[in-house]
Amino acid sequence: MKTSSPDREHVVVGKDELIHQIAAKAGMNLKETNKVIDAFTEVVREGVAKGYEVRLMGFGTWNLRDVAPRRVKSIRGGDQITIPARKRVGFSVGAVLSQAALDASTGRSKKPDTHQRSATGR
Repeated sequence: MKTSSPDREHVVVGKDELIHQIAAKAGMNLKETNKVIDAFTEVVREGVAKGYEVRLMGFGTWNLRDVAPRRVKSIRGGDQITIPARKRVGFSVGAVLSQAALDASTGRSKKPDTHQRSATGR
């Protein structure tokens, strides 16, 4: 699905496209890749539901966050109503993903990964 914005094209990549791209990069078949993605989302979902912080280093962190109650004006009649406190899933972007987005938005080339060890292990 694509939608246009004034400054650039906005492309939404769905699960099927992710499966195809990951399978191609990992040299896996589509069925195996689908299982991996399903297992990954299940592990993240179960971890967050238990209140765990699920971290994929460099990519991001999923967690459960508290949302405070708040008073809003009702669209039916204009009365003030209280929306109760609740929990929501939060995602914090990791450094590698954040840098990739910054590089893409500024047109800069990819920087070398300084966190990788050399062939000698130093």
